[in-house]
Amino acid sequence: MHACMPKRSTAGRYSLSSVDWLLVRSFTAVVRTGNLTRAAKALKTTQPTIGRHIRQLESRIGEILFERTGEGFRPTARATELYEKAAGLDDAIEAFTLSMGGGSQDLVGTVRITAPVFFGMRVLPPILTELLVEHPGLEVELSINDQSENLLRREADIAVRLFPPQQDDLIARRLGMLSVGLFASRRYFNRVGTSLPNTPGDLEGHVIIGEGNAHRALAFASANKLALTKKNVRFRSDSMSAQYEALRVGAGIGPALACIANRDPDLIPILPDLVVATIPLWIVAHDDLPRNPRMRTTFDHLVVRLSELMAVSD
Repeated sequence: MHACMPKRSTAGRYSLSSVDWLLVRSFTAVVRTGNLTRAAKALKTTQPTIGRHIRQLESRIGEILFERTGEGFRPTARATELYEKAAGLDDAIEAFTLSMGGGSQDLVGTVRITAPVFFGMRVLPPILTELLVEHPGLEVELSINDQSENLLRREADIAVRLFPPQQDDLIARRLGMLSVGLFASRRYFNRVGTSLPNTPGDLEGHVIIGEGNAHRALAFASANKLALTKKNVRFRSDSMSAQYEALRVGAGIGPALACIANRDPDLIPILPDLVVATIPLWIVAHDDLPRNPRMRTTFDHLVVRLSELMAVSD
């Protein structure tokens, strides 16, 4: 009976063998990590092995899947398309392998997170440390960059952002609005020998910290009818981290995120009822989040802890 059954055409199709599964796992690991060494570490193998798997897969497909750059391996459009299908298979293989090894429910593997420099340095390290302690098999790569990394191209798995997502096909959640207030350090007032300002008008004799073109500082002064000019904004930087450090060392009075500055013993709130600005806080992830346990757990942990941080600081 079987001999009479017609054979199905396999032209243009691939037959997945046990070796092919290894190629798929190596491929998804390189997309997620952007680096052969990190991919090899995630899969507990060697860099040459991962490189060989990628070359084999490219040979079978007949296309280059990664652009080799000084920063690592950047997936091509074709690789991104393939990853959309391969990621679910990889997670299923990983879950099946863990079950065969005794049913471990712990999370294993790497999650790449991107965040603005200031947030990545001041807020995320203690929150992510809690996650790593709870899940010993989990690894985190934190990329702090004020430029928006492309989640659809798998430059990161999860992004903490201070603006709404600009791409479709992403999972996004707005956690709320961050308040920006005015702060200064005790060192500053010890140096200038004046008391704390009680009204916006009391700011006129003080050194102000602001961004490079002082636009926001001057707009604030205009809205509050203050006689301030760019010369009053004597410390200027477009880096939020640099502005914050200037506050801490006593350069002057300036803006800072209240959720961070209120927890800093070196800083004193100036005109506490005054809100200088509000900034939206978003957490964004690739749309394979529901199918990836380590991403889902990391995303949920960030949502809970960042929401708690904002609630305490309101």
